[in-house]
Amino acid sequence: MELYGNHNDLKPRQRKLISRLYRRRSLPEEVISQELARQLCLLSLDCGRQLGLMLDRQGRVEMVIVGDSQAIAIPSLHRYRLGHGRLRGLRCIHTSFGPEILNREDVTDLTMLRLDLLAVISFDSAGLPENIEIAHLAPGVETTAHITLPQIPIDKLDLHCLELFQSLESAAVSKFSHQTIDDEKQRAIIVSIGPDASRTLDQSITEMSELARAAKITVVDTFTQQRKLNPHTAIGSGKLKEIIIASMEQDVDLLIFDHDLSPTQVNNLSRETDLKIIDRTLLILDIFARRALSREGKLKVELAQLKYRLPRISDKTTALSRLTGGIGSRGPGETTLEIDRRRIRERITKIAKRLKKMARSRANARKRRKRNQLPQVSIVGYTNAGKSTLLNVLTKSEIFTEDLPFATLDPTTRRLRLPQEQEIIITDTVGFIKKLPKDLMDAFRTTLEELNEADLLLHLIDSSNSEVDEQIETVEVILKELELDHIPTLTVANKIDLVNPEIVQWLRKQHQAIAISARQPETLPPLLKAITAILARHSRN
Repeated sequence: MELYGNHNDLKPRQRKLISRLYRRRSLPEEVISQELARQLCLLSLDCGRQLGLMLDRQGRVEMVIVGDSQAIAIPSLHRYRLGHGRLRGLRCIHTSFGPEILNREDVTDLTMLRLDLLAVISFDSAGLPENIEIAHLAPGVETTAHITLPQIPIDKLDLHCLELFQSLESAAVSKFSHQTIDDEKQRAIIVSIGPDASRTLDQSITEMSELARAAKITVVDTFTQQRKLNPHTAIGSGKLKEIIIASMEQDVDLLIFDHDLSPTQVNNLSRETDLKIIDRTLLILDIFARRALSREGKLKVELAQLKYRLPRISDKTTALSRLTGGIGSRGPGETTLEIDRRRIRERITKIAKRLKKMARSRANARKRRKRNQLPQVSIVGYTNAGKSTLLNVLTKSEIFTEDLPFATLDPTTRRLRLPQEQEIIITDTVGFIKKLPKDLMDAFRTTLEELNEADLLLHLIDSSNSEVDEQIETVEVILKELELDHIPTLTVANKIDLVNPEIVQWLRKQHQAIAISARQPETLPPLLKAITAILARHSRN
């Protein structure tokens, strides 16, 4: 039988006696039997360390844990998965040497691991058990996540465990097992980690909250930590415990990181918590999957999702038995993991071919437009800057708009007649964002290639956003990466009706911006005049 924890330097005799604890049982309704408690305390005194047991609901010993004189470390319980509205199905009982029996670390383990209960036993100088203190979760209590029962002599303990667990799980249905239905939003905690200043982390949290809202996720709490990303779990162990406790108290489904997580980090985090772990890229991919309407847009999103998923297929499944290679084959054949990866690669190849064909059709359409010799103007900018709203007002269209990031993804082209009776082609493009996933950028690169044919770029900015400078810089960097910085660009400050005149004046001076409100058509003539003048200069050159 396996011993867990700090047992490497135990004497062979001690190791043998401690291992025999696996043979003992308690009655299902008992916290722990008197005899098992006595053996546990005697062995704890003998080796000078805290000893702990994990008992299942039948009273069987599932784990024997060896600690030090101060504490025990509960190993991973990922084998004991949680069901909806259920506790872990394990109770933890361990010994204690000091006068303080139940401490904060015990309560943290109880809450984070969602144990049935946690009990601590003290013993006298002869190794005989004296007092026991018990804590259990309290799903129905709003002010605290647990209840600690008064410390009592162990021989006076009268607690019917099975009745307690049944009542806890009945109350836990609404508190701990938030079951999401189709018309109900998931609840999430957002985490931002990095060596940057706290203001930068707070800005990242704000943007992630907007992305979560676009994905129909309710953000109930946020956490930041100023440190380098841990290569194993992304976040420090202490902060992770704090987050997990908060997730249980606030009935959370998701843990969203404002970073790209490696497969190793996701797997390690999944072992520590039963929350669904998603990173920034996966959240943006989900939004794109919701918003893509055209056939081409849907294929591009699917391609990005498959490329994201390929290196993250976990081999830790129960279905990894090798399959036979077929009649006449030799060897064990492919594993299900290998089959999944092969199918994804085949699908990626198939989608890439279809997108190439669509790209050729799009290129032919561009050539036809160019033969018409109509000037082309493209609206670019940070997501949710109001690009689609501006296109609607200018061309009297009815493109879908909403105050959300990436409300529209598919490029839309319309004709616009300028005041001097000149016609132009104006195009609305997908919005940009900081740390745009590479796979998405690659997938939409063919769409953004249309910008190469533009005679003018309208860089629309959200003047009401507190991070307007950072957003402007992000867009300029992306345009440079796409080799579009040679095209004439007109900066347009939108949403001036939402800010003070001083900010509008600063944007005009700092960025030579044309100030407008896309929702107020009377502010648009200066923009149309500027477009006309730039296109006239461009045609002369």
